[in-house]
Amino acid sequence: MLAVLLVGCKDSGDDSSITLKTGTVMELPSVASQSVTVSFEARSDWTATCVSDWVNISPRKGNAGSNTITVTTAQTNRTKGTRTAQLMITAGQEQRNVSLIQSSKYAIFDKKEYTVGPEGGRVVLTFKSNITESDDLGLMHTIQDWIDWTDQSRLTRAEWEGSVDPLMVSPNTSADGRLALYILALKTNNEQGWMGLDTAFVYQAGIPSTYQSTDFSADGTVTLLQQATVGRGIPFVLMGDGFTDRDVADGTYDQVMNQAMENLFTEEPVRSLRDYFTVYAVTAVSLNQGVGSDCNTVFSTVPSNISSGIEFDQDQVEAYTRKVDGIDMANALSVVIVNSSSHNGVTALLIDDQTNQPQQYAIALCTLIDGVNGETFRQVLVHEAIGHGLAKLADEYGYESSGAPSADDVRRLKAFHQMNWMNNVDTADEVATVLWSSFVVDSRYAAEGIGLYEGAYTYALGVYRPTEESMMRGNQSPFNAPSRKAIYDRVMKLGEGRGASSLDAFAAFDMQHQPQRWNYATSATRSPWSVAHRRLAPPLIIRNPACK
Repeated sequence: MLAVLLVGCKDSGDDSSITLKTGTVMELPSVASQSVTVSFEARSDWTATCVSDWVNISPRKGNAGSNTITVTTAQTNRTKGTRTAQLMITAGQEQRNVSLIQSSKYAIFDKKEYTVGPEGGRVVLTFKSNITESDDLGLMHTIQDWIDWTDQSRLTRAEWEGSVDPLMVSPNTSADGRLALYILALKTNNEQGWMGLDTAFVYQAGIPSTYQSTDFSADGTVTLLQQATVGRGIPFVLMGDGFTDRDVADGTYDQVMNQAMENLFTEEPVRSLRDYFTVYAVTAVSLNQGVGSDCNTVFSTVPSNISSGIEFDQDQVEAYTRKVDGIDMANALSVVIVNSSSHNGVTALLIDDQTNQPQQYAIALCTLIDGVNGETFRQVLVHEAIGHGLAKLADEYGYESSGAPSADDVRRLKAFHQMNWMNNVDTADEVATVLWSSFVVDSRYAAEGIGLYEGAYTYALGVYRPTEESMMRGNQSPFNAPSRKAIYDRVMKLGEGRGASSLDAFAAFDMQHQPQRWNYATSATRSPWSVAHRRLAPPLIIRNPACK
């Protein structure tokens, strides 16, 4: 994803207060939310400044020793030329400047999602670009046998606007919708050969099933999937929407519920804390198979084709959760698996409207992305149910168009912090004051690259996250250490009634139960497909006087 140009020579001399390791000129990608790293040695405490609205730097100060500054593009360069900003690093009486140059080559789809009905038809992807060289702009895409693109070598374009040769979408005879991905990419000299500039999805709706359930005798049946053997037993209640009596009779419903349970316990620290949880499945028999506005289902779920959210009937979800005899609603998590292959997920976090107190009870919803055994289904379910639902973590990504939070947004985030929610994001821009400051300076966590990375809580500016990548950002990496501690503390509170653990107490556990997949840092050789992630909807905050 990154193209880094090193120009100039390394500063030398033992008397220098600042020794640059990565040169005095760095080229940044033309698209927003991409990062490069400036490395240097400082003989004393230092500060950094960069006066520019298209680039962000983090951190802005630090101590003597080896240091890095992450430089992130805040805007896509839509001008007709390159632009330059100066990064100024000052230590003592000495200053070193690094010229930051952003390329002007860009390509942006006019829409993020193009939709077509089940009958199929012609789809034209339109975009704007200033790349006129015939070999420098390419289109990458997922291989789909239901889309015919007769001339895959051509992009019709002129300066500032263009289109992809028409795609012919075949009729969809399935009840499931389907999704294809297209990436505009710039030819580069890095190992991958291409850098992704923008993505668009083609979504085709499925044909609603004409079958209707007739046997509702299993509806509301409760099955114990797992009994806690440690602590008080934290209740998870699983249920599905858009499943018919045939899905129940042939074992499909049970397969989905069991796989969903297994998915929930795949990431640390819940993987190693699984014995604290009691898991139930409640059978929900819908009239129609599949979901959407034209379907009659138990929880009335409707995945959005444009956003990644899901509409649902909150009262019905709570009613089916209460079918578990003696359920501790105050500490439960309801998980709804939506019978759709679309890429959607959302979590509802509840606040008592009368007392203004946060509720532990939450509702997480996730579609069957790529099927019951799909890896993306697993990732999104963990993100929603464990990250948002159990631990009350915030999203660790920002939208370019969102800019910085307003004063009211900042106050709201601080109020969440007072609730012990969303402690994985912060508006503090200094290591000494950020919520996870103790992790930054702890040598046990040096490998995770914990620091201040701008862009979180859906804002591109002014809100920071602990690591470049994480489960709460792109879903493809583990939970970072501050998030793992939040999960661990929540399990200890619900399971054993403990207060928040000290860093040493958590680390004693964490060092013995490290994540199996490490991918916290950005990479200069990352594939263009890295831009393909479809951001999930942020948590819904519901003021709910009925929640008990």
